[in-house]
Amino acid sequence: MRTLAILSRKGGTGKTTVAVHLATASHCAGLRTVIADLDPQRSALDWARERQVEGPAVFEAKVGALFTQRLACARDGADLMVLDTRPSSDAECAEAVRWSDLALIVVRPCYFDLKAIVRTVELVTNMGKRGLFVINQAPSRRAGEEPRVILETYETLQGLGLPVAPVGLRYRAAYQNAVKLGLTAPEFAPDSLAAFEVDALWGIVQRELWPQPAAGAQPVALAG
Repeated sequence: MRTLAILSRKGGTGKTTVAVHLATASHCAGLRTVIADLDPQRSALDWARERQVEGPAVFEAKVGALFTQRLACARDGADLMVLDTRPSSDAECAEAVRWSDLALIVVRPCYFDLKAIVRTVELVTNMGKRGLFVINQAPSRRAGEEPRVILETYETLQGLGLPVAPVGLRYRAAYQNAVKLGLTAPEFAPDSLAAFEVDALWGIVQRELWPQPAAGAQPVALAG
């Protein structure tokens, strides 16, 4: 079983939106997927209560019980556990990172978000874990050009020592219209740009979690 930690030092970054979208993409790819809702706001659980179709299992989790909960999910045959963490908690963030195979750091293209993530980056790197930045709620292109704030954000993130996902999520109504129904953008509007973004981001995350074996190496089972 792989574990994906979704991290954000600030509230309002869209962390849970990213979590449920990636977990559902994993589910739709045929992987047994669970979301551990570690955020006291329980937004992922609220989303699951609205959902009327099959999807990833969501359960209320506590950092102190994370080790045993991971073991239980692995024994039940889960392929992927997504940790939807709470913002602004060093101890809980550290525990989520400890058990992660990949730490996804969600950041909006704004000054306060960029200032807040430095400690999270230090935590991931000091623990020797793999991390990946995802820019969320990004403004749309203007006349085919990226807004200056996106270019500046990308440059800043590159200087922090962790890779930046080449695909981010724009600020689009499809995301909020979907999650209030317990859905995701690809389910709500499958031909939308939001759906394309989610599918592309999931492809990146999936390759990070299950890297292709080197030439001549024995393949690793996807659910291993």
